[in-house]
Amino acid sequence: MAALDVNRDKVGRVRLVPQERRYVVYCSKPRQGAPLPFHVPNLPAVHWVPVCIFLVTYVLIAVESNTGSYLDRTAAAFCGAVAMVLARVLPLESAFQAVDWNTLIFLLGIMILVAHFRISGFFDWIAVHVAAVARTRFQLLLAVVFASGILSAFFVNDTICLIFAPIVLSITDRLDLPAPPYLIALATSANIGSTMSVTGNPQNALIGVSAKFSFLGFLAHLAPVALIGLILNVVILTFFFRKDLRGPLPLAGSADRVTVNRPLLFKCALAASLIIVLWILNYSFPLVAIAVGALIFVLGRVKSQLIHEQIDWQLLLFFAALFVIIRGFEISGATNYLIARFDPWFHRGQISQLFALSGSMLVISNLVSNVPAVILFRPIVSSFSHAHYVWLALASASTLAGNCIPFSSVANLIVLQQASRKVRITFWEFTRVGLVVTLVTTAAAIGILTLEFLIVPAL
Repeated sequence: MAALDVNRDKVGRVRLVPQERRYVVYCSKPRQGAPLPFHVPNLPAVHWVPVCIFLVTYVLIAVESNTGSYLDRTAAAFCGAVAMVLARVLPLESAFQAVDWNTLIFLLGIMILVAHFRISGFFDWIAVHVAAVARTRFQLLLAVVFASGILSAFFVNDTICLIFAPIVLSITDRLDLPAPPYLIALATSANIGSTMSVTGNPQNALIGVSAKFSFLGFLAHLAPVALIGLILNVVILTFFFRKDLRGPLPLAGSADRVTVNRPLLFKCALAASLIIVLWILNYSFPLVAIAVGALIFVLGRVKSQLIHEQIDWQLLLFFAALFVIIRGFEISGATNYLIARFDPWFHRGQISQLFALSGSMLVISNLVSNVPAVILFRPIVSSFSHAHYVWLALASASTLAGNCIPFSSVANLIVLQQASRKVRITFWEFTRVGLVVTLVTTAAAIGILTLEFLIVPAL
């Protein structure tokens, strides 16, 4: 495999150096006739600085203010980003470049549209009429899981979470239901559902282009993974929240009348339709989102101050800081170290490669996010035989890994941050469910892809 070069120097020291997306391992001279061992290298001391900043920041994000600290998620991430710059891990100019402005612009545009929808009374109207579809708490869970999961495959998981989070909050508030089961269901289902399509999330789009998948070809292979994953998600959520999901939906509040601003709702519906049409025509996601956001500002005739109050500025700052922290961690070389640890498994059979790739993606995607993890693995996957199945494993594992912890995916953070104004979902409350969902759905994905490979090994 081209990704690993083994060389010996005169002093016989052991170290791993990333070099043009290749790993260069210097190891001591073996005994005559003995096989060359694979040594686990130590990172140079200077590289542990960004690793320590990364770990401390993530611990602060996880515990928030539960241990007497006054730092919330946003403040902790902001301090971590500043620490990366002050520690000279990356200069200020590189920190600005590390921020994915396309993501921030996309989120801002969708938030503006969602704010207009909320002011029009649309979300309250949905909440009042939901009892006509779902009669029990469990049926409501099924509706959230499959609606968000299937729509995420075609309209991007982050978008669905931005739109559905206020709806779920309105439903649970009006029907006096515990919100955490349905909010966690929304986040996990949006991630799982987005697995099946190249339009479901950014990493799938990257893989679709790199591996030259057709839309239907990608869908045919990974739709079973997503659909079975959604079913497993329902089973796991029902187990963890079995007490909250028993019984019929409360009738209190379901018959309330809601005032809907019909002219504003009509304008919002037109704006949302325009976004979908332009996306289908392959216009830029962030450009379309921010342009339509500006358009609804003009056409909606709503006081701007009301819209500004609805936008989650903290979430935008949180993401900007998180991009800087992740970039600093990438510079540390720790991701290359982790990839090298899985290297022996990459040299075995095709099924072993699926397991090794999925396992390594679960770890790395939760450290540097799924898109950077896919970029790291892209040159390695291209060298495998039967690369199509390895690409599919990369797509499923990188996406399903997003359910592990709250900041494993943008979708999780959107849901939790929007929910924070009304309900608190702690790091551990999400993780105890998300970790199980991640492991079970990833194992199912490996099993399905292995079965496909055994049945049709020619790809």
